[in-house]
Amino acid sequence: MALGLTAACALAGAAVLQHDAASGAPAAEGFGAGVRLLGRLLRRRRWLAGQLLGATGLLLFAVALHLGRVVVVQPLLATQLVFSLLLVGALARRRHGRAGLDAALWGAAALVVGGLVVFGVSAHPVQDRGGPDVAAVREAWLLGSAGAALVLQVAAGLVGNLLTRGRRSVLLAVAAACGFGVDALLLKAVGAHLEAGEVLSWPLLALAVLAPSSLITAQRAFQAGSVTQALPAIAALEPVVAITVAGPALGEHLSDDPALRAGQAVGLLALLLGVVVLARRGPWATTPPSNGENHSNEDDDDGERGHHLTELHRPAPNG
Repeated sequence: MALGLTAACALAGAAVLQHDAASGAPAAEGFGAGVRLLGRLLRRRRWLAGQLLGATGLLLFAVALHLGRVVVVQPLLATQLVFSLLLVGALARRRHGRAGLDAALWGAAALVVGGLVVFGVSAHPVQDRGGPDVAAVREAWLLGSAGAALVLQVAAGLVGNLLTRGRRSVLLAVAAACGFGVDALLLKAVGAHLEAGEVLSWPLLALAVLAPSSLITAQRAFQAGSVTQALPAIAALEPVVAITVAGPALGEHLSDDPALRAGQAVGLLALLLGVVVLARRGPWATTPPSNGENHSNEDDDDGERGHHLTELHRPAPNG
């Protein structure tokens, strides 16, 4: 659990930096928009720093998945928003002498932590053992889930061009969340193959395709709208997808005891409610800059190093 929480902390810092860079990037439309956006982000120092921090968090997350169960470790990533809240609050105190965080935000953070504790205590995960036939079915489930997530991301990218910015952001965020949820299962499978001495395996190849696609889809979601539109869908759906697919794909299940199931439902509901409130009311809840602004050189040099971080950390107006 400690590794999962440390990973969530690192990924929280990465998300703040990535959204700050992606939300200020010029809009890219049409076929290949995601690739063009990635090309622009590769020239932004804040985005690259976010990727380095994110890679560290991903490595820690992979180790946590290898040592634990997906159905328990994956929900820990929801604490990213709590760590983001603490990070943004610390930066606000440093710059303005106050945190600018209201009671609702801290209540939402308590919901996330409390829901996570209740869920973890009542999870009691079990691992179903099976023979070669069962293993083959599970591998087919995992490969099919990865393919479905990839198709969904491509379709969301194409359909999103026909939608308004807000709806496009939500659609892309849902597709990214599905990809991230399956990515976690692929990471778990990669660890199992490495433990068996297989350095090159099909889960690794599938991850090499789906993970970059999920990353690009998430960046497009951040670019298309405010973080309040994209982040709730990503943070809430990612663990749900992972927990749902972990059963048929990895044989990992939560306890089916009625009392424990009730605790799991209450904990997960509190967790998701806290995530949505944090994402919609948090200090990161700002409108992205207008595409009419000049962004061409804002991060190629560090001339505007603090501009978007200032916007990102400005407390959201009440109501």
